Amino acid sequence: MKIAHVIIDRMARGLDRAWSYVIPEGMDIRVGHRVRVPFGKGETLGIVTAVYEYGTPDSAADVALKPVLNVVDPVPVLSAVMIELGMWMAEEYLCFPIQAYKAMLPRNIRLRPFSAATQELCQVVGQRQGRPSKRQQLWDILAERGPLLKEELLREMPEMRQVLRDLVKEGTVVINRVDSASPSFPVVKGHRSPFTLNEEQMHAVTTIVEAAPGSKWLLEGITGSGKTEVYLQIIETIVQQGQQALVLVPEIALTPQTVRRFQSRFGQAVGLWHSSLTDSERAKTWQAVRDGHLAIVVGVRSAIFLPFRDLGLIVLDEEHESTYKQEEHPRYHTRDVAFWLADKTGTKVVLGSATPSLETAFYARQGLIGWIRLTRRIGARTLPPVEIIDMREELQEGNHSIFSRALQQALTRALDRGEQGILFLNRRGYASFVMCRDCGQAVQCPHCSVTLTYHQDQNKLMCHYCFYTIDPPTACPHCGSRRIRYFGAGTERIVEEVMKLWPGTRVLRADRDTLSSRHSYYQLYDDFVNRRADVLVGTQMIAKGMDFPHVSVVGIVAADVALHLPDFRRSERTFQLLVQASGRTGRGDLPGVVIVQAYEPEHFAIQSAATHGYDDFYNQEIQYRRELGYPPFGNLWLLEVADASEQKAKETIHRIFEKVTGLMEMGIEVLGPAPAPLPKVRGRFRYHVLLKGAKNPRIMAVLSEIERDELSCSITVDPYYML
Repeated sequence: MKIAHVIIDRMARGLDRAWSYVIPEGMDIRVGHRVRVPFGKGETLGIVTAVYEYGTPDSAADVALKPVLNVVDPVPVLSAVMIELGMWMAEEYLCFPIQAYKAMLPRNIRLRPFSAATQELCQVVGQRQGRPSKRQQLWDILAERGPLLKEELLREMPEMRQVLRDLVKEGTVVINRVDSASPSFPVVKGHRSPFTLNEEQMHAVTTIVEAAPGSKWLLEGITGSGKTEVYLQIIETIVQQGQQALVLVPEIALTPQTVRRFQSRFGQAVGLWHSSLTDSERAKTWQAVRDGHLAIVVGVRSAIFLPFRDLGLIVLDEEHESTYKQEEHPRYHTRDVAFWLADKTGTKVVLGSATPSLETAFYARQGLIGWIRLTRRIGARTLPPVEIIDMREELQEGNHSIFSRALQQALTRALDRGEQGILFLNRRGYASFVMCRDCGQAVQCPHCSVTLTYHQDQNKLMCHYCFYTIDPPTACPHCGSRRIRYFGAGTERIVEEVMKLWPGTRVLRADRDTLSSRHSYYQLYDDFVNRRADVLVGTQMIAKGMDFPHVSVVGIVAADVALHLPDFRRSERTFQLLVQASGRTGRGDLPGVVIVQAYEPEHFAIQSAATHGYDDFYNQEIQYRRELGYPPFGNLWLLEVADASEQKAKETIHRIFEKVTGLMEMGIEVLGPAPAPLPKVRGRFRYHVLLKGAKNPRIMAVLSEIERDELSCSITVDPYYML
């Protein structure tokens, strides 16, 4: 008698464990199968996580187990590795195992039974020796190269369709239907690169290709240094070895250009994965990956869970981007999942960026992962000069425009020459802050070195790390000026200003409002790269990865906006965006110039970005992180309570606070409780407690208990946003 351990499809405290069921005689059940099982007075779906012979230490001791009712799918929908990964995610990110497993399956496959695709395999039978003919020619080919898939055979030799029928009819060839996931299914081969690598690129390719399985690498290359070509040539080797490769991009906005580069090199062996695909498209891609039809996938973070048969390489392009962190359960970070897969499966991982995250850069400098640097642009091109404009001086000299005089002059010259310009607004658009228009200082917390956020409903300024609170000042606490404002500007206003200052200019706008579908991303890229627009106005979503050869001017309208957000990563994000945005110019034959406008131009993040000096920035920022115990020197846990009743939310958060106060004896800082920065969302009142310190079994046990007992509380490990 065999026993199946099943994680049931119920997200409820106390039910998030493996339940044991008897496997009826003759029923084929393997790890990763979906099954229907009795539960309580009804039935439910579940995922099989283990199968044991009864009587082994891992099997259930109770002989009165209920039987599995039926198997939903003819083959497992999750591999044993994915099952283990889901368990690790549940423990690491404090979620239900079933949440992790659902994240691994496309919606179409979650909602209906999955039918494994089959293929027709052509194979010779016995011997055939006839006179020279097309029949004998095809039989000889199958005898030498077979068995061959019928689809591939006829794609290569379409004129042999009737000849194949004749051979089958005479009985010298048989066609069998086989599971396309069988190990004999061929993997598409790559094609040779048309480019010659420079010495640095060649070193990167050789080092990573020859590295041990499971090795992890930071490929730190300045903008325009040819990181994508390095990826392509590594992948060429990977697919020639019969393995698959995954290339992750942070946003769909980067996908059009990236996919075209990969498809031009590898053709139909490249698949696409992102949220704008239809359910049927996602299910089709998922199955094509599982069947081995796709050697390479370019996709966003959830592509990390695709069912690759033999994954040899994972690339995280622009690895510093916050979109690699999932903000809803399961709240995983894609980099950590990739590292786990590297350790378990031997997949190599390459993290690529011109501005690596502080955590990744720290790992590289500590020797925890490999580190390769590309320090030169392709074609001996130089990084563009960066001019920093102090907007305080512009105001004092009577310029009240959004654009400085230097930016206006640079853009005018570019447009007169028939060149293009890009204008970036460095803000996410979800927070307001109080800033002095005279001295450029924002009101900050005296304890945490972060700006205070204005809460309109309470008319208060609050720190979102230690929850220090004050009334909004009527005068600047730094210089006494009464010229303080709630700063903010949007892309629509910038477009209007461009049209006003340069009548007749063709302007494209790129933000979440204008790019609402996958087709809009392709259209935006095509329109601008083919010069059907003169100026592109956008947010940070287009500040990285895009290659526009005719852009000679980049203007960063408000470089220091992110410095005033309630986020300990604010300096890092500012530096990264400025460097990435600056890298959008000077990539073709035209020399480029970058104009950076700021009210606080002396900030080290802006000064470091102006010189493209990552090491200078890293040395200052890592010291700040070390002193305050922020990642990578400690962990953060954000405990959030949300309830339709504000009183219940308050009571719950105070009860949780009492449960975690004992952790302070272990050196864990407990900050709060306090209202969330956005205290009411979708009719629910939100309260936070923030924990900061070193991860250990005790804190994980306390957090697991809270996650199990407090239904309205969610816990995010190392949150990227605190709103």
